[in-house]
Amino acid sequence: MKISAFNQLKNQQIRILLFCFTALLLSIQSVYAINLASEKLWAEQLEDNIVTGDPIYLPDGTDKQSKEAFFAIYTPETTDKALGAIVLIHGSGAHPDWSDVIHPLRVELPDRGWATLSIQVPLTFPDKKDTASRTQVIEAALPRIKTAIDYLRKQSYSKVIIIAHSFGTLMTLDFLQKNADATLADGTPLVNAAVIIGTPSQGKKIPLNSPAMIEKIHIPLLDLYGSKDLESVINSAKARKKAASKAENRNYRQTETIGANHFYQGLDEELVTYVHSWLKKIISSQP
Repeated sequence: MKISAFNQLKNQQIRILLFCFTALLLSIQSVYAINLASEKLWAEQLEDNIVTGDPIYLPDGTDKQSKEAFFAIYTPETTDKALGAIVLIHGSGAHPDWSDVIHPLRVELPDRGWATLSIQVPLTFPDKKDTASRTQVIEAALPRIKTAIDYLRKQSYSKVIIIAHSFGTLMTLDFLQKNADATLADGTPLVNAAVIIGTPSQGKKIPLNSPAMIEKIHIPLLDLYGSKDLESVINSAKARKKAASKAENRNYRQTETIGANHFYQGLDEELVTYVHSWLKKIISSQP
């Protein structure tokens, strides 16, 4: 074999090895982008301390409920008649009973006719804030959201809504834009409405670009944020509203809450009341 041909073969083998090594690294990164240890720790701390609602484990792609599945808290409505059921999705580093935004909605809305199912979505590691890791976590949340919706449908709720906060809104918007035309057997939407609270925009592309996803969504959408919210939330507010207009979503509503920070601290009652009022109006107008 000539030296030039040998070198070409050697270079080709090196490229193959480098490709395989890169693929392995990406695989390892993919696995370790999801912080399962923190999920387990949250579940252990919460499971025996839930006062309102029932801790449950939902299967993620399996037929069996086990403690290897993801943690959630189900709270049925306390009224005689249910208005619908809500999937609650927390933000980055949080859990299904997070004191700000999630807990008030989780425990107060059942008294107004809404069942709630607050789910643990995948967590990243504190040092994993890069685009690839954030995207990985968002994509890992999608099957959990679908499982939560299916669970509520099996409880015979005819109306299912998603309410999300902070980084959880990107998970929600990604799910909604990927399932924009999803319907049930009777032709009704898979998700009847959604509420996004403190929605950031953290990149130029989907799923980190919230306006780009809103542009693909047509179900009723309430976009709440505070006048003292995070910079990425406030700065993208006009773009989110413009995206909804481009989507011709007549049931999109954006509301700035004066005085509210990213966690609506001190405004729990106002938040619950506003969300309930909007949802009741929207759901009552649907067949």
